[in-house]
Amino acid sequence: MRILVYPHDLNMGGSQTNAIELAAAVTKLGHECIVYGRRGTLCARVEELGLEFIESPDPGRRPSLRIARDLQRLIREREIDIVHGYEWPPGLEAALAVESETDVAAVCTVMSMAIAPFLPRSMPLIVGTQQISAVEQVKGRSRVHLIEPPVDLDHNGAVSDAAVSEFRATWGPGELPVVVVVSRLVPELKSEGIFTAIEAAAELDSTTPFQLVIVGDGKARPAMETAAARVNDLLGRRAVVFTGQLDDPRAAYAAADVMLGMGGSALRALAFAKPLVVQGELGYFRTLSEETADEFRWQGWYGVGEGRDSGLRSLTAELAPLLSDPRLRAERGVFGRQVVEAFSLERAARRQLAIYRDAHARRGEQKRQVAEAVRSFCGLATYHVRQRIDRLRGTQRTDDFNAEPVAAVRSAARPTATTTPDGPILWFPGVGWDTLAGTDRHLAMEIAERHLIVWVDTPHSILRARDRAVPAVTQPHPNIVRLRASTFAGVQRPLLRGLANRRRAAAARRYLAGAGLAPRAVIASTTAPMLDLVDGLPGMRVYYATDDYVEAAGIWGVSRRYLSTSRERNLHRADLVMSVTRELGRHLQRGTERSRWLPNGAELGRYDGIDDIEPATVGLARPIAGVVGQFNARTDLDYLRAVRDEGLSLLLVGPRWFTSQADDEAFDDLIADPGVRWIDQLPPDQLPPYLRAMDVGLTPYRDTVFNRRSFPLKTVEYLAAGVPVVTTEVASPEGLDERWVQTARTPGEFAALAARVARAPIDSAEIRRAAGVHGWDARAIELQMWLGMRGRHEEGEHTRTARDDHRAEPAGSAGSPGVAGVPGAHREGVSSQRHLSQRAG
Repeated sequence: MRILVYPHDLNMGGSQTNAIELAAAVTKLGHECIVYGRRGTLCARVEELGLEFIESPDPGRRPSLRIARDLQRLIREREIDIVHGYEWPPGLEAALAVESETDVAAVCTVMSMAIAPFLPRSMPLIVGTQQISAVEQVKGRSRVHLIEPPVDLDHNGAVSDAAVSEFRATWGPGELPVVVVVSRLVPELKSEGIFTAIEAAAELDSTTPFQLVIVGDGKARPAMETAAARVNDLLGRRAVVFTGQLDDPRAAYAAADVMLGMGGSALRALAFAKPLVVQGELGYFRTLSEETADEFRWQGWYGVGEGRDSGLRSLTAELAPLLSDPRLRAERGVFGRQVVEAFSLERAARRQLAIYRDAHARRGEQKRQVAEAVRSFCGLATYHVRQRIDRLRGTQRTDDFNAEPVAAVRSAARPTATTTPDGPILWFPGVGWDTLAGTDRHLAMEIAERHLIVWVDTPHSILRARDRAVPAVTQPHPNIVRLRASTFAGVQRPLLRGLANRRRAAAARRYLAGAGLAPRAVIASTTAPMLDLVDGLPGMRVYYATDDYVEAAGIWGVSRRYLSTSRERNLHRADLVMSVTRELGRHLQRGTERSRWLPNGAELGRYDGIDDIEPATVGLARPIAGVVGQFNARTDLDYLRAVRDEGLSLLLVGPRWFTSQADDEAFDDLIADPGVRWIDQLPPDQLPPYLRAMDVGLTPYRDTVFNRRSFPLKTVEYLAAGVPVVTTEVASPEGLDERWVQTARTPGEFAALAARVARAPIDSAEIRRAAGVHGWDARAIELQMWLGMRGRHEEGEHTRTARDDHRAEPAGSAGSPGVAGVPGAHREGVSSQRHLSQRAG
């Protein structure tokens, strides 16, 4: 791809530095990035990184039609695929430029502490804090991605001792500990903390004196220098020193004993293994430590305190221990370096590249959105009117959206959920019981060994004869009552969809009321807003995301707006949020409390005795690399072709569901190779012989946002069958045994790794043993713990499981009370013959 990167400014600053360094990192991944903008001090860094620079015309008033027209010219002349604007003016100009161009998409990054509300919601937006991502999603912006300010760990660690010595000699810190601030010196957001630091130099002089070095420039510098002069005169030394703007501030970071900062500057300090005091506004100062790391991951490297009057007291309390204890400084520095590893530039570049690919693939969705264009235009017009009024009043602010940060908004406390300890679990799954044995069904069957599950199927059409043949209340599994709600055909059409969801909720309410039951928990693992629709029922509300449903909109052909709105309604009601990957959990987090990670599991019992099964005869030469699962838009066929080119045979088992002609043709070409065998969908019980024929299992996921937030069930199934795995880096292997799951970043690496693993001797029994902790029973135990339920792991060896009880005792006996009058069902404390007659719509 060819990407035009357009920072809002090319003088020193965090957002623009990130833009340039990310552009260079994306270029290293095999793409072309061109930097566009007005000349500034960072042009030297652009040249240093070997990036092409194109100077823009003077924009004048922002957003600028002159810039938009120039961008259009470059799009056509240079065949640009992505125009990436940093901050809101370039973002709007990028959106204007691509509107009439068919083969290009716009992306916007905002690293400010709040988002301009008039940015088009149809344009992918990248933000720098988890809290801002959550707030924007709640407001209805579904195309939001989180990339915290990345840090080039190699560049920011490469400072010579000579450069540090020269810095100290030039700015004269002497023998005292040095506290360094690297920042733009502007009135909004930044200045309060720096003024407080100047005061702290005087306050601590008698106990823990230090040298304050302030690196940067801006409108607030004269006022700061005046304050610093008063302190220097009072102390009789240069306690506070201003360096001005440095083209390369790395020596300042390296020379520091303690860093004070926010945002990208704070993260760069961690790359130098320096202890960090994070500054914010209204008296906020906090040191990074194990206790505070989660707070910063949520709200960003910034915060809002209780008031300006508390700032000096807060800062001195944070600085004094660090200044007096070199060992504590070293410990905090080491911890900070560990934290910043997660913010590496390479990791951020790969994530950004996935966003580019998604944006380009869906470029048509962000154009010709008339309602969104009107909303943006009206919002921008209102903004300019307010700016003019503020100028007339003399109250206009330089960093307008930094002046009203999201972190300053206090979240309302959530009410505590009421629970019924002996009640059933009410479960709204994503698919019907008979449709697919997926994550929710596996978990429900495991939990049903000790607790009653009321499973509410997705609505079915009253017009289909096969649906009418199934009763409204059945028991498909011991201790599981299945409810079915009928509705009209076309349940994915907007009006009928809402009706179907309400009928589903009504079916659950009627059944519970008729049976005299109150749920202990309500679980929604569905795209429908069921937690909101059953508001008022008791029990803990749980939202379980088994995929990023919103990013799946294009794959499923369902409205993105509906999926986003439904998810937010569920999240608003949820007491507990769970997800199959940590990245998806972070995306869904709506407060300081973390989402819980509950990945997919495996049906371990299906592979008992697999060593005694003869491998399937597939007519392929060994070694054989295999893929089991669906072949669709998620599958990267380039990786499979590379494996075949490496000399391995390919065994592909599963249905094909490609939506693009290019993918369909590429798959046809692949399976036409005599060294490739494709077998269409098979029942699960017929898979073991084919897995036995494989020397290595492959998980070849494309690098997309959806895939990065998914947990590949096939990877766990391979391991359960004793097959080692090679996967693309996209498909998270977190929590799996690294001896048997290896990742690759490119088709070439993937193929070479697959060949090496396939030809190496393996211990299938050891692979299965390592996979033993990933069964659905283990996942169910975790879920029960979070729900505050006693599971069979707590019963002790003398207590039989519900499954043992079912085998040992007749239905309806004293030891095995019937549920819904169905033999073999179990439920805690309730027995009734009326359940079957309780009709659910």
